[in-house]
Parts: sequence; C-alpha cells; structure tokens
Amino acid sequence: MKRINLIIAAVLLVLVSCGKKGSKESVTGNREVINAQSANGVESNVPDIDEDIDDEEDCGGEIPIEILSDKDIYFRPSMKLPNIPVVRDMVDLANCYAIMHAAYCDAELGFRMGIVTTDEIKQLKTDIIKDPEARKATKEYVEYMANTLPRNSEQWDEEDTILWEKVNGAYMKLVEKFSERFALKHYGKITQEDVNEYLDAEQFIPDFYKSVYPLREEQSEKSENLLLQKIKQARNFDQKCLYTIEYAHQRRYEDDEEESKRPSSESIMEELMMSGQYSRFLQKVWLTWRCRKQLKISPSRDGVILNLEYNDMRYRCLNTILQRIIDNPKDIKAVNGFCYLATYDNIVRYGYAMVGNSVWDDYMMLFPEVGE
Repeated sequence: MKRINLIIAAVLLVLVSCGKKGSKESVTGNREVINAQSANGVESNVPDIDEDIDDEEDCGGEIPIEILSDKDIYFRPSMKLPNIPVVRDMVDLANCYAIMHAAYCDAELGFRMGIVTTDEIKQLKTDIIKDPEARKATKEYVEYMANTLPRNSEQWDEEDTILWEKVNGAYMKLVEKFSERFALKHYGKITQEDVNEYLDAEQFIPDFYKSVYPLREEQSEKSENLLLQKIKQARNFDQKCLYTIEYAHQRRYEDDEEESKRPSSESIMEELMMSGQYSRFLQKVWLTWRCRKQLKISPSRDGVILNLEYNDMRYRCLNTILQRIIDNPKDIKAVNGFCYLATYDNIVRYGYAMVGNSVWDDYMMLFPEVGE
C-alpha cells in the first residue's frame, strides 16, 4: 500500500489550516502555501514520477538507517529569550512538530523495514514543550504511537491498512490541535496577497522573471558562471540567496563537487545558512539545499535519509528567523516564515510518487522545469 502522504503541516497563513500527512485531496491548501512561499513562481502540482528507482537498493552507502526519537531532535534557541508570548510560542511550535515528525518517521521504519521503534518513541521528551495544552496533546500522541505500533518485527506489514489509518489518524488529530493553538491569527494579520508581494523577487532583482528566471531553461556553463558572478557581486543578502537558488537550478543534475570546476550549489547554500544573516528567502534556500543533498544520498524508500542533519540546519535557520522576531515581535511576515520552516515535513519514505521517498515531491515542486 502506498502510505497516505506526509506533506507540510501549514499553521501559516490564516487562509490555510494545518494539514497533515493527508491524502492528495486533503493537502491542496498546503500546496497553496508552498506556492505562496516560492520566490520564483514555482508551480504547486506534483506529477507522478516515472523514473525507475530500485526500492530494494540502499543508496546510502555505509551510513546506517536513522532512528530519530531517541536522538537530540529538539529545537533549542541560541539566544536568551525575552518574555514575549509569540517568541515562546514559536519555540514550542518547533518542538511540537519535531516530536511529531520524529515519531511518524520512526513508525515508517516499521512499515517499510520491520524495524521496531516503540522503545525509542517512548523516549521523546514532551516536557520540553512549555505550553500546557500543546504539551498534553503531544504527550498523548507519543503514548498512543508507542502503545499502538507492533513490538515484534514479524507483526509489521506494509499492507496493513488498518494500522496505517490509526497512525495517520493520530497524526491528523494532533495537527488539528496545533492548527488551532498556533494559528497565525493569534500573532497578526496576513493574507496570501501579502505573502506574494513580500516574496516577489523583483524587489531585489529588477526584471528577475525576464533576465534570470529564464536561465533555468538553458542550462549551460555560461549561465553557471554568470550566476556565480552575480552571487559574488550581490548587493545584499536577499539578492545572494536568490542568485544561489537559481544557481542550484543550473546545477540540478550536478555530480559531486570534486568532479566539477565550479562549487556545488549545496556548499554555497550551506554558507548562506551558516552565516546567521536573515533573508525572507532563507526557507527556500534550506528546502533547495535539503532536496539536492537527499537526491545525491538516496531517492529510495529503502535508502538513508539524513533528517538529523537536515534538521540541524533547519534549526540554524530558525534561530536566525527567531532573532528577527525577538527584534520585532510584530513582524508577522517573519512569524509566517518561522512557521513555514518549523512545520515543514521531514523527508519520509512514502511520498506521492509510486516509487522513491518524498524527496521527489520536493524536487518536482522546487524544480518544475524538469517536468516541462
């Protein structure tokens, strides 16, 4: 059975309520948020993938399969926090989703590989969540998952639709609670139009959609060199992020860095995220970086997925955005950006495509030109 797909739980725009790992029909609102957050007009439709991927092959080399729940998967602010409600809520939001995603990913290991993770799920630290309502709901979810999932590898069955429904149902129930508790309306007013305007690339690069965006259609060494030059000459950090994202489009089929005369897009994006500088496009940089990294590691359902590494970088970006919110608690656009990044799903083993993990979903969303 194809697992009901995980997709971002959008606590973001007031227009869109929290969605889960729900069916394709149930996540259209989340796809609207993805489209709104895209600086480059990325189309939201995710077609089926026809690539022939061997799901039995572990493409991850000698890196072991990760269990998340017994690891340090929590978001910890890098600064001293002021006593401001929106700041406290953002930290709780990030940890609520970190715990929820970890338990779900570990449940997938049972469905796909028969790996029993109930003891690890029990180790999830819900006490890190300060809000009593959110903590109680998360604790109940963790307990339900630990008590519902089979404790014997022989009892796991990928085709067990009843167990799938229990796991997905528990997730949806929790997402709905988070959707109300952390609804963006609690922190300010914002519309889809506001987000589209805020993320318009032409604020920073005039004629972006005429002079830069079309380069995606003509991958070439000349375009790569041009974009590298633009990155070096960028007048501000937003420009640098935008040019780097476009460079990633040029290098979407790139080999390892040592096989190229030019730097990998991932290495440049890592520098941007590690810098601690704020950009409204930071979420897009992280998503693009994670997608490129995972495609190189393994697109397979049976391969290695480095969610711990990806989330470490996610938290670096969240700390950058959180500092922005601390400096201006009424910056609803920064709050929206934090929510978008904090709630975006881990890479999971069962995505929309008939084969492969959910990195294909991100790939087709972030790189729509590959399907044209």
